[in-house]
Amino acid sequence: MAERTAKPKKILKRVHRKLSKEEVDALRRDLSETVPVAHATIPQLVRTMRLATRRSQDEYAKLCGVAPRVLKRIEAGDLHVQVESLEKLLKPFGYAIGLVRAES
Repeated sequence: MAERTAKPKKILKRVHRKLSKEEVDALRRDLSETVPVAHATIPQLVRTMRLATRRSQDEYAKLCGVAPRVLKRIEAGDLHVQVESLEKLLKPFGYAIGLVRAES
């Protein structure tokens, strides 16, 4: 009987996993300070949330229950997505879509 050889595992670069606890805490502080500001962009906020969880785009999308392509489009600045999808991405941090006063 021939021996089966295991396929080599695909090596992925996971920069987000190399964040120290202090860096993650700083991201979380920045996020909480940024959210009320009207000039904060949705792509910036969503990316910061994902990085603070130390997850890849695919992992964070799965956690939130959205397709990875939706998260990738949002982080790239394409905001032509359903409000429901965006709300799912904000939910792990206890945020919801709302209104802020525009800066004059």
